[in-house]
Amino acid sequence: MSLVLKPQRLVIVGCGALSELYYAPALREACGLASLEVSALYDPSSQRLNVLKDLFPAAQLVTNFDELLNLRPNLAIVASPPKFHSAQAQGLLAAGAHVLCEKPMANSVAEAEAMIFAAKESKRLLAIGLFRRFFPALQFIYSLIRRGTFGTPRSFIFSEGGSFNWPATSASFFQKEQSKGGVLLDLGVHVLDLVCWWFGEPAGFLYEDDAMGNLEANCRISLDYPNGLHGVVRLSRDESISNTYVLNFDHASVSWDVGIANQLNLRVNDQPYQLNCELSNKSTTALTYNQCFVRQLLNFANSAIESEALLVPGDEGIRSLRLIESCYSNKHFMSLPWLSQAESVRAHELSRS
Repeated sequence: MSLVLKPQRLVIVGCGALSELYYAPALREACGLASLEVSALYDPSSQRLNVLKDLFPAAQLVTNFDELLNLRPNLAIVASPPKFHSAQAQGLLAAGAHVLCEKPMANSVAEAEAMIFAAKESKRLLAIGLFRRFFPALQFIYSLIRRGTFGTPRSFIFSEGGSFNWPATSASFFQKEQSKGGVLLDLGVHVLDLVCWWFGEPAGFLYEDDAMGNLEANCRISLDYPNGLHGVVRLSRDESISNTYVLNFDHASVSWDVGIANQLNLRVNDQPYQLNCELSNKSTTALTYNQCFVRQLLNFANSAIESEALLVPGDEGIRSLRLIESCYSNKHFMSLPWLSQAESVRAHELSRS
């Protein structure tokens, strides 16, 4: 692995739960592997700044975004609510920083396109935090598809979700004025990014959700491809579902349990046994979940000095957002058979509001 040779000043934009639980620990490790320095923390809340200050005592605390831009950082992580991603990323890019923006990269395709344009104009990198692409298991599945190891993919069922338990520091996940979507724009960005990465954009789809004037908690997408591939994606914020991805090829099926970065299961057709596989690279176990988050940061930092290629640039990150926006524009109301007739009529009315 190529390591960063020159010190780079990095700022964290947004000091909520994501930065506290994921970025801060990963950065502490990444700074030990590469020449990185967390030079500033930005958040409008002094309370949130003080939480991360304990982890990065040398960092400057900033509550004014223009003041942050004046610091002219080399690298920036945008981990604020999605409502702010586009404007903050564009400001940082114009100020000369390379930007790693959390998913979803923006609240709309138009905002995302503006970010990509700003990166090209400033000649700076725009990376998107779709860090599952660093999972060895998912890279292995990508290789199986591209090489045709088990033939052509024929069908897939991707199921993910459960009762919402993220320790959010604001209500932005559930407010339309803060976020333009519910579970599809949250979990769905990761899932549909894999769909687009592995299979490309579908030729047709049917999308349905349970939104009744607010943000959806459940949704289902049926996707069809010109080669006959058919897939279903099921997402939930309030129901325990399987949290498994199953992909069927001509000669085998592969399943992956959500969140397990270095394991997958393989069943070859007509064989009575399933292989439960832990991936390794030569004699070393493949990267774990947390190590993949660190690897994402190193890829970003190393790409800024052109020592390796950026794995998930803005042009890739926008693909799932385009599909999500198409889903919302062509949505159907999900069947809720437990409603009475009067409740069902009212639910359909609310779904169109």
